[in-house]
Amino acid sequence: MEKKTSFLPELQKASGSFDYPLTNDYMFRSLCQKNNKALKGLISALLQIPPEQIHAVVILNPIIVGEACADKEFRLDVRVELNGNAIVNIEMQVADLHDWPERSISYLCRVFDSLSHGNTYAAVRSAVHISILDFTLFSDNPSFYSRNKLMDEKNHHVYSGKFALNVLDLNRADLATDEDRMWKLDHWARLFKASTWEEIKMIATDNEYLQEASNTLFDLNADFNVRERCRNREEYYNVLRTFESEIDLMKEELAQSKNELVLSKNELAQKDLEIQKLQAELARMRSGQNAYRAGGYPLIE
Repeated sequence: MEKKTSFLPELQKASGSFDYPLTNDYMFRSLCQKNNKALKGLISALLQIPPEQIHAVVILNPIIVGEACADKEFRLDVRVELNGNAIVNIEMQVADLHDWPERSISYLCRVFDSLSHGNTYAAVRSAVHISILDFTLFSDNPSFYSRNKLMDEKNHHVYSGKFALNVLDLNRADLATDEDRMWKLDHWARLFKASTWEEIKMIATDNEYLQEASNTLFDLNADFNVRERCRNREEYYNVLRTFESEIDLMKEELAQSKNELVLSKNELAQKDLEIQKLQAELARMRSGQNAYRAGGYPLIE
């Protein structure tokens, strides 16, 4: 039996904003590492499995929380073995590099390709890649939480349930379905986006797994080493955003140049057409002059 959770006394008294929310991928990774019960609650909500049916959640790629990252660009995904028979890969992503569908498929393929030598293909374990995004993946088809599988495009028959891509959009909780709300996914999304302790306590009041996450978030925000690692990650993403802004500006300038070029080409084409008309009229006039001369009449009196 899991012990029921309540807010830490220090968190009960806490107020105001805090520096590093769960959208910071190092903070998210640290929380998953430090609090297995909170991770279990999150997976329960994301996979819509009752917590009592989740017997084991084992992180396969552990880190040393608070330790400096050798490479600021390294991935902070959480790779979990669930109940000994499935692999769940969860990744928090705040920067839209406009390649997430391809990247997430690539990540899932690596996780899925887990067949050991000598095993049959039927022994391949289920693999799910869950993207938690702080941006909208498909602006023309927004969704709060999508669950994607291989299926027949005509009759929607699932080809295999062992290969899945789920996407949680933290910014579109307004699109949450009744099922999403039943599993408290909208609460988890709000917890990720919360920036004050008052918000945290309001969101997590009635859910022990959200309270577990809140308590650990509070402790980690007070840990100097963790804060340093979180700050490094924010600096890294700020640089990425700067590059993205510069690229977007260059794209706009290029599009403007192309528009101006098209306009210039149109103007040139119009001038060329006018020249052709004038040349045709000149040829007609010359033809008339030749005919006049052929009749023995002077061209000019």
